[in-house]
Order: sequence, then C-alpha cells, then structure tokens
Amino acid sequence: MKNNVNKNMMNTRSARNSARNTLAMAILAGPFLSMSAQGAGLQLMPGSPNFGTAGAGHAAIGMGAGSAWANPATMVLVEGQQIGFGMIVAETNIEFNSDDPAADSGGNAGGEIIIPSFSYVNSINEQLSVGFSFVVPFGNSLDYNEGWEGENVVNNVSLETLQAMPSIAYRINDQFSVGFGVTANHTSVEQELKMNLFGLTPDVALEADSLDYGWTLGGLFEIDANNRIGLVYRSEVSSNLTGTGAISNLPDFTGMNGSYDTELDWVNPASIVISGVHQLNTDVSVMWDLGRTFYSAFNETQVLVKGIVPDPSGNPPADLPLTLERNWKDANRYAVGTHYQLNDKVILQAGYAFEESTVDTHDRNVDIPLDEIHRYTVGALYIVTTSTELAFGLEYADLGTPSTVSEENNDFSAPSGEFDNSAVAASFSVNYSF
Repeated sequence: MKNNVNKNMMNTRSARNSARNTLAMAILAGPFLSMSAQGAGLQLMPGSPNFGTAGAGHAAIGMGAGSAWANPATMVLVEGQQIGFGMIVAETNIEFNSDDPAADSGGNAGGEIIIPSFSYVNSINEQLSVGFSFVVPFGNSLDYNEGWEGENVVNNVSLETLQAMPSIAYRINDQFSVGFGVTANHTSVEQELKMNLFGLTPDVALEADSLDYGWTLGGLFEIDANNRIGLVYRSEVSSNLTGTGAISNLPDFTGMNGSYDTELDWVNPASIVISGVHQLNTDVSVMWDLGRTFYSAFNETQVLVKGIVPDPSGNPPADLPLTLERNWKDANRYAVGTHYQLNDKVILQAGYAFEESTVDTHDRNVDIPLDEIHRYTVGALYIVTTSTELAFGLEYADLGTPSTVSEENNDFSAPSGEFDNSAVAASFSVNYSF
C-alpha cells in the first residue's frame, strides 16, 4: 500500500513537472520565434543624397560623404573632406483583416519610424581615402490593439540595429578601386504578447541585445568618364543575443512568474549589390541596382532558456534548449533611377525598386508580415554653395497584401487573414565640403 502511495505521488509530481516543462517551452518559444525573424525584417536604405532614385546606383555613384557606407570603394570619387547628415521619417500602415468577421483584427499596427545617419570622408591623396559612417540598416515597429486576435504571437514589437563602420579606399589605377570597412552592429529587440495555453493566459515580455562585428568589401570599375560599375558585399554577422524573458499573470502554483536569462543565435544576413551609373548626356544620367540578401541564414535558431526546467530531485532548475524553424529564403532587389540636371543649382531625381518576398505564406506570421515590396521615389538635389548641398526625397512603398494561415495544434500560429500594408517616407540630407 505504501509503495503504491509513493508511486502515485511520484507519478503526480512527474506529471506536474512535465506540464511545467511543456508550459515553459511554449511560453518562451513564442517571443524568440518572432524576435529572431525580425532580424530579416524591414531592411532600410539610410538617408543620402541619392534617396530620390530608390537607392538605384548607390554602390557606384560616389555622391558625397554617404559613399562611406554605400560602397567604401567609391570614396575615391569624393574630393577633399566631406561630412553628411541624413534623416528619414517614415509612416507605416499595417492593417490586418481577419477571416473571422467577429474577431478584433488589431487595428493599424504601423506608426512612425525615424532613421538618422551620419557619414564622413577624407580624401588624403589621389589614391587613398578614409571614412566613417553611422546608420540604421535594419528596423521595424508594430503595435496592435490590446486583446486582438493574434496576441498569442505579438501585441507589440520593435527592432533596431545601429551600425558604425570605419572604412578605407584605395585607387589601384585610373579604372579600378577597392574599399574595405569593419562594422560594429548593436541590435536591440523588445516584444510583448499574451499566451492562451492550457486555459492559462500568461503575459510574456522580452528584451534582448548584442554587439557584434562584421565587414564590408567594395569595388569600383570606372569604364570611362561617363560609365562606372560598383560592387559591395556585406558579410553575415552571427552573434549570441542575450536578454531577459519575463513571465507574469500565472497562478502561483506554477512557480513560473519571474524573469529568466536567455541566449540565442542571431544572424544578420549577408548581402551583395552590383550597381551601374551611366551619364547619357550633359543633363541626364541613369542608374541601376541588382542585389541579393541571403535571408536563408534564418533556417533555424538555437535558443537557451536558463534555469526554467524544475528538477524533481530538488536540484537547481536546469536550462532548456530550443530549436526554432523559420524557413526564410534568399531574396533579390532590383532598382532603376535617373538624375536630370534642371539647371546649375538643381538636379531632379526619380526611381523605382522591387524587392522579392522573403517568406512563403505558410511560414509567414503577424509579427513580421512582409511580402513583395514596390518603392516609388522622387527627389531633388539643391546646390546651395560650392561647399553645401541639400537633398530632399519622397517615397511611397507598396508593402503588399501578405496572407497568413492558421495552423491547428500550434499555440503560436498566426490567425488566418490578409494584410494591407504600405508606407510613406520623407528624406532630408545635407552634405558639407571643407
């Protein structure tokens, strides 16, 4: 009889521990799944005098101090010392329409995004130039209604990558130049959601960040005075992101309310761009981009949640390893643009860019509802004095109508429905020579 009682107690304890382990895995996996996918989110084109062409030709044009980031090799085209400041203000419209007409679709989850940039170039002599840039190459922010249908995935989330890059360029001869830069990336993420698991509704919040390093390699081929080709490769940056996952609003008997140290593998994907600039006559030039970003590096993410698994023998709680699948795919970018010399003071700009979707419908979720992107831009460059130039740009971005599909027996599945996404952006930059 006593043995049966002990056995029943052990079975009960084992079942309780198993349930807590399952709950722990479910709660902590949700925010990590969406957070690591955010790294492949809205890739930004830092503000520059060439914003009005949708970034077309940016790896070959060598326009102002912004060349320090666009392609270090093009710094050889910049004369003297130049300093540049840029600012992009974007307003995003992210609206989900649920297939369930009775559900709360979350309202407009978009909002304002402010993207600053700074750059500097010093042409030491005819062959050697050095530079520095500070930009925000990745970013995103979503804020859905409280209690909306997809709160099991995300209520609000924000991602920001700050990148600093010292760089150097060397002119080999009249036609060929090379450039190199070392990048320091600081990535920070915040996310909140509310789960619905086993009849419980815990609140989950996550904060994590990391400082990591990569490199950029550029090349420039000046065919003649009117035509040049540029190429820039940005390395993959792998890191071990660390932070805290906080769980609240659970019954006391679970023993899980609190904060847990976490680690996960993070990848900022590599990318390559080849650009061309062609001066057709004294007034008109055309430019183009062909690029590819290797988002398939997000095939999976390894996560470690520390001290969350209870030990039935009374030892300290163990760590919980998780493997998260995401199935992102490489995506191409195509852009064309033009400059028109209106007069001695003003250059008019226009451009178009198309970016392929990074994810198929069955792998898409509501924390990063990206699809094909079409960008339409116009702009103007105004020469104030021989040393000061101002640039203005406007962009409308059709971010597509991506669909999501609900999966049965998946606590982190997106609700079924379709988004209607778009954005408008304004860019201002100033370039000063001295």
